[in-house]
Amino acid sequence: MADTDTEKTTAPVVTVGVAQRPGTEPPYADGWHVHRRGERVSAVVVDGAGHHEVVVDYARLAPSTVALTGMAMGGLVGLITAGRMAHAYEYPPHVSAAIASVEPGLPTSVHWIGDCRVCGWDGEKLTLWSTDQTMGEWLRWNGGKTIKVLPVEVTETQDNWARLGLSQATEMTCRQVEIPEDIPLVIIYSDGVSDQVTPETAEELCREHADDPQALADALVAAAEGENDKDTGEFYRDDATVIVLRRPAA
Repeated sequence: MADTDTEKTTAPVVTVGVAQRPGTEPPYADGWHVHRRGERVSAVVVDGAGHHEVVVDYARLAPSTVALTGMAMGGLVGLITAGRMAHAYEYPPHVSAAIASVEPGLPTSVHWIGDCRVCGWDGEKLTLWSTDQTMGEWLRWNGGKTIKVLPVEVTETQDNWARLGLSQATEMTCRQVEIPEDIPLVIIYSDGVSDQVTPETAEELCREHADDPQALADALVAAAEGENDKDTGEFYRDDATVIVLRRPAA
């Protein structure tokens, strides 16, 4: 979890804000890395399932692999390379990941696998550019008549089931999208944020802190307050990680 820089530049730079907050169950199983080369920035967020020591170790190592390989060879190669590392463990850990590469004058390149999310703020509205690779989302797209008769509550329970992670990363399983260069603000976050912060709240925070990426990252993490478990009544709060990338003004 670091910010690295391979070349200093006096040109207008992409500004970055990073914030994270541990959940109620230690140790911390999210991870992040930001890497700069000239005007280009590659930023990565990963989210481990559970808190086993293997998951925590992999979530610590994978982000820099995705970011640096992504800078050199593209986000898809970054995800696949880090995914191969998962098989160095006896039981490959399940970790979602998203990488966004931003450079002034070019579209933002986004690659992901699992349920880390990438959004863009255009100054008026917040748009989700990634699609969660969860069973709930799969059912919405492929369930046909079955999904239409299921209660919403049942469908939502499947959103906690991530169908894919880095250990399954291939050319066929990873997703990618380009965010137009006129979108000034790109946000990457783990599901500890998306599960606890409503789109309306996130949009309002973007409106308030659009000019200050660090303040926005801090505010999004602070808004992920947690909730009481419906079955046990115990308070639970997931790990939360946010990276905000702001393009320089034209």
